[in-house]
Amino acid sequence: MGMFGKKQGGLDAATGEWGSDNVGMMKMLAGMPHMMRKPMMKGRINQLLSLTEEKRQESIRDMIGAFHSSKVKPKARESLVATRVEIVGELSDEKRRTIISSRSEALKVAPELDQQDRDVQKKVLPKLSKSTRDAFQATWDKVHNE
Repeated sequence: MGMFGKKQGGLDAATGEWGSDNVGMMKMLAGMPHMMRKPMMKGRINQLLSLTEEKRQESIRDMIGAFHSSKVKPKARESLVATRVEIVGELSDEKRRTIISSRSEALKVAPELDQQDRDVQKKVLPKLSKSTRDAFQATWDKVHNE
């Protein structure tokens, strides 16, 4: 338990939001130009790959929760999700599968967050390059159809 009753797993009891302690960072990231935001987020995603599965899921849940906080404007949310999907789509097959699988498992405890994220993901996918979009979608489909 954190100082303000934050439950383990990143759910803030007061707000009902996941990852609310990351919201300020996500708002800052969203306000950056893509050329600055992408390397910073890529570094974070690479850090996620080095974590244990449990820690990776918790971190992903908190990150996506922060993306979807009511304090993050819709345009900012779209830019964050688009950058995340772009980076994941550019990873090797193995790393992409790890991140997408961990994301799916992480959000099983937060189905409403999962759906919100999927909705934004669908909206931003067409804006990405065909190769990135195809790689992301192929892995997404494999993970979700097993």
